[in-house]
Amino acid sequence: MGGELFLTSLISVALLLVTAIPGFIIGKLKMIDSEGAIKFLSVMLLYVCQPFVTFNSFLNTPYDSSVLIGLVAVFLFTCVSMSAILFGGYFLVSRFRSVDSDAAGIIAYGGAFGNVGYMCIPFLQLLDPDNHIIILYATCSVVAFNLIAWTLGNFVLTRERRFISLKSAILNPPTLSFIIALPLFMLNINFLGASDLTGAAADAVSGIANICELFSDMVGPLAMTLLGIKLAEMKAKELFNDKRAYIAVAVKLVAAPLLGFALVYLMSTFMDVTPISLNLIALSAMPCANNIMMFATILNRDSTLAAKEVMISTVLSCITIPVILLILTQCPGIYA
Repeated sequence: MGGELFLTSLISVALLLVTAIPGFIIGKLKMIDSEGAIKFLSVMLLYVCQPFVTFNSFLNTPYDSSVLIGLVAVFLFTCVSMSAILFGGYFLVSRFRSVDSDAAGIIAYGGAFGNVGYMCIPFLQLLDPDNHIIILYATCSVVAFNLIAWTLGNFVLTRERRFISLKSAILNPPTLSFIIALPLFMLNINFLGASDLTGAAADAVSGIANICELFSDMVGPLAMTLLGIKLAEMKAKELFNDKRAYIAVAVKLVAAPLLGFALVYLMSTFMDVTPISLNLIALSAMPCANNIMMFATILNRDSTLAAKEVMISTVLSCITIPVILLILTQCPGIYA
């Protein structure tokens, strides 16, 4: 079982990175305006694809109280693990004489926040196709991610309370779609009831379900195309010559998963974590989140360092993610 998951996860990560090649080629050949393309793809992912991922997962899952408990556990796990890495990382990195306070904030942010929305979701879609529950849990991680990123994350980056935005943490497409979809799930209003309908009503519900699935499946290709275009803008020498970026990468790809395992084992002492352990460890193992580049630019921080963290961690995650999931399969009591 362990070897099978290792191989499947290795193939899934590799396939995701392969889908970044078209964007890389297009960017290198200067076939498009990179800045405009990046903005368009970012808007598509945030405002269209991610909400459809949420609706597709919730509306294809029958209500189950155990799933609701799992959602709460995933939400709390994400908040605790990201907050711990964020503040712990900042405290330790800021002690390095070679790292100024601004860089320490970017390193801590990169180490704490993984690419939950744009890589973890498509990775899980490839790893376990048609498993809507696993994606449902992943959308909950995105909500928790946004909550911590827009509040504690911004505070660590700037060390100023005025940049904490609870409003932005809630009023964003992924979170709003989750807030809408959750009551529908709890009321058991979903696409599964279409089998009881006939005629035009059945066709309409089936059509809406197909549209949701179509846009949901676009997350992976669009996110990786975006990554490829960004990667094309950087020179290899510039990408790999900053030692500071490797601190964040080490925290995100090694320390964060280790903390994830520790928290999962702690949770296993009072609840059954086997239905959610793959989600929890996978989100812990994801590379640095793309949004650090956006926040670094908006808040006038070192966006180049942020980009290096994202690019290096994404490339190396092709190796680390399968290894971490292989370790998960060897952990009795938390994986089934």
